[in-house]
Amino acid sequence: MDIWFTLFVTLVALVVAVGGALLLVGYLGTLPASFDHGWRVWVPTVLLPIAGPLWFVRRQSPEFNRPGLQLLLGVILLVIAGALLLGFGPYFVERMMPGVK
Repeated sequence: MDIWFTLFVTLVALVVAVGGALLLVGYLGTLPASFDHGWRVWVPTVLLPIAGPLWFVRRQSPEFNRPGLQLLLGVILLVIAGALLLGFGPYFVERMMPGVK
């Protein structure tokens, strides 16, 4: 195992941790607030885990800019982590295969 693989795994783990935390904090910031706006607002927020809170934030824009930004950045970071794994993961597997035999 070389230093580049260790750095790659560390980077992906940090991006997933920060993205997941931002997504969770943004979701928990919008979910209780959606209950105050009636059942027609909170049902999509509860049933559609990512799209629902983003839709709610879009409707209530000035009040919920911060949770909306947290949700959006969390989703973007998780997509980046997935792209890193799919893009560079096979490269590291091919580099490690000769050492396994």
